[in-house]
Amino acid sequence: MGPPNPRNMHVVRDPPEVANDGASSHGDDELMLLARNGQREAFDSLVVRHQARMLRVAQRLLGDPGAAADAVQNTFLALFGALGDYQARGKFRSYLYRLLLNQCRRMHRGWHLEYRTRSLLPSEPMTSDQLLARERQQEVERALARLPAKQRSVLLMRYTAELGYQEIADALDIPLGTVKSRIFEATARLRAFLEEP
Repeated sequence: MGPPNPRNMHVVRDPPEVANDGASSHGDDELMLLARNGQREAFDSLVVRHQARMLRVAQRLLGDPGAAADAVQNTFLALFGALGDYQARGKFRSYLYRLLLNQCRRMHRGWHLEYRTRSLLPSEPMTSDQLLARERQQEVERALARLPAKQRSVLLMRYTAELGYQEIADALDIPLGTVKSRIFEATARLRAFLEEP
């Protein structure tokens, strides 16, 4: 079996459970090396392991589910293209999210998208608690949209992608102290936006 064919790859909105073929028990760096050696299941495991979180980050950055799916798919295509050059250094997630952020930036430049949220009407009636939760979520989305891109990116990487501070620093190629200060400032601004009348 040869390496995975990028033309056959696609982002799955709801990834299926992966059969326990052993690939899912490997670390990300090891999966990249296995994929480089032609084990398609290894690359598929990386996609299934990371795509849902990446979709959430991309959707919050781009504000459009279709654009987010495209950004994630393009990120995995870029990752596939880099199999031969990838060096396992224990920083796979930083590398992956750097690729994702670059894809999102390209889409912003190419389409001149502005960050926006989409309000989808529920198909079933909602309880008052669900309506309040949804309204609060929309308030948070609007407040996030008001943050400068650099602050929004670090918050999303920290709380949506659940990356550690060092992983964020590596992904953005900035000092660790800068990551911490951006998260602190972004959190304070976000809190202030949410407390506005």
